[in-house]
Amino acid sequence: MVELKIEANQDLRVLAYHELEALVELIGGSLELVGDLPNLVVNYDGNIDTLRNVLCRAALIKRVWVIDREKEHKLLELDRSRYRVLRRGRESGSAAIDLRIARLLINLARVREGSLFLDPFIGTGIIAHEALMVGARVVGIDINYKPLYSIHDTYIDLINSDFTLSPVRDETIDSIATDPPYNRLSMIDKDIETLYREFANEAYRVLRIGGYIAFSHPTYINALDWFLSLGFELVGEGLQYVHGGLSRLIYVFKKV
Repeated sequence: MVELKIEANQDLRVLAYHELEALVELIGGSLELVGDLPNLVVNYDGNIDTLRNVLCRAALIKRVWVIDREKEHKLLELDRSRYRVLRRGRESGSAAIDLRIARLLINLARVREGSLFLDPFIGTGIIAHEALMVGARVVGIDINYKPLYSIHDTYIDLINSDFTLSPVRDETIDSIATDPPYNRLSMIDKDIETLYREFANEAYRVLRIGGYIAFSHPTYINALDWFLSLGFELVGEGLQYVHGGLSRLIYVFKKV
């Protein structure tokens, strides 16, 4: 058992802990939270070199120290420069998501090398590209064909369809991460409540038992009860302030 101190984005500290939990799960380790102010302090049980390697894919974690007899030794410091902030806005008819949050969603969904990943609202492909970077096989679906033309990753299988009418077979997907439409920017001719209910139903259908789904949505949408009623288990949640009056909830569910 090793005690670690972890510096992460302060405004996203809860989500940073959930990200750490997910990455530790990927390598078969275990984690116990000891403290969270001003930095996360955890007890980690597992191989320290394997942990160092998997933390290199983290989005919110900046620095990690090993605490040994009240002395601190830096384990690693991560270069976060690639996670430039992309403001939400119209881009080829779709909204762009913060690159950090795209990678965070991938990690929260426990996307593994060689696993089959789905983004059912792929848009311009920012989240899907992050899945490719960790070695997943990627499927992307969008009802709007225009942003699909901007996706140049030839290793992404693209489907121009309503997700609820997609040809994806039952229980074939290992993990899902996505940023569903917020209605105002959506081409889908459905009210937002119907959209999210159908999203929950279809995600449950295509996700395999033991698979994870991570997604963000505005706080004015209540998606929690819909997912729980289907049999999903809530394993993580956190709040991200975006701008003005917009904050987003990020949920992580496991199909059990």
